[in-house]
Amino acid sequence: MTPKAWLAVFSLVAGIALAAYGLADGGLLFALVGLALVLAFWYLAWQWLLRAGKPQAPIKPAADAAWNLKDQPVREEQKQ
Repeated sequence: MTPKAWLAVFSLVAGIALAAYGLADGGLLFALVGLALVLAFWYLAWQWLLRAGKPQAPIKPAADAAWNLKDQPVREEQKQ
C-alpha cells in the first residue's frame, strides 16, 4: 500500500475512535480532532476515486478515423 493509503486508513481509524471518545465523554477538542481526521479520510478517498477514473495510458487516435472518411463512398467489403 502507498503512504497515502496508510494515511487514509490511519485517519479513518483514529478519527472514528477520537470522535467517539470526545462525543461520548464530552471532550470537544477530541471530538473536533476526530471529525477533522474523518474529513481528511474522505478527502483522500475522493482523490483516489477521481484518479481511478482516469485512463493509465494515453488514448491514441485511430489510424483510420471514420471522421476523416465521411466524404468518401462506402467500400464494398464494408457494406456486408
